Amino acid sequence: MIFLTSFKIVTEALDPDGIGLWDALTGGEEPSDIILLNSSVVLEISYVDSTDTRVDVDVEIELRPDFAPIHVENFLKLTSDGKYDNTEFHRIIDNFMIQGGDIDHLEGRGGYAGKWFGYCNGQESNSSDDCDQSSWTIPDETSSENPGLLHESCTISMAKTAPPNTGGSQFFLIPEDSEPKHLNGVHTVFGEIVSGCEHVTAISEVPTSGESPVNTVQLKNAYIVV
Repeated sequence: MIFLTSFKIVTEALDPDGIGLWDALTGGEEPSDIILLNSSVVLEISYVDSTDTRVDVDVEIELRPDFAPIHVENFLKLTSDGKYDNTEFHRIIDNFMIQGGDIDHLEGRGGYAGKWFGYCNGQESNSSDDCDQSSWTIPDETSSENPGLLHESCTISMAKTAPPNTGGSQFFLIPEDSEPKHLNGVHTVFGEIVSGCEHVTAISEVPTSGESPVNTVQLKNAYIVV
């Protein structure tokens, strides 16, 4: 395995010409080549546990481009660009999910796609010229007729607003004690947690004020494993 740590380590073997991690990963070609690999992303998370001790844990997510290639490409791009580093899980609901990925404001109001996917705030568009980057979104890859991967325990899904095609950078992780089936066909599941789901469950149980954690739950770093 090759571990690629966003904004931390890019080995000369992977990027000998200093062209950038994403181009080094894709070979300068369309990213369909890289997303067909068995890529995983590891999230390094810091939170205060039930003993009132701040702990650092790892959660590994195996991405599923066979079901949601655009979502996987977007997640890999945001990860490789370091956009998720030092963000927060701002919304936590016990027996449901933990949500993060607001790369703008850290508290749920922001976030956008890692590149232009042809959608501006949910509306299909031929050009990004008239669309501010903060409004870049990605198309849904799920429907009631073809839901794809289901919202089962230990999965990752794209957060969005009520209208279709409004996902950007925010995502949510589903703990061991949750299977929110009402989201099937609405939100796109694009990966499965293969290690550390017990930490997701523990984080879903931390004290909250409303839906916000009392103590910061920080996503310290996200990196790709190929």
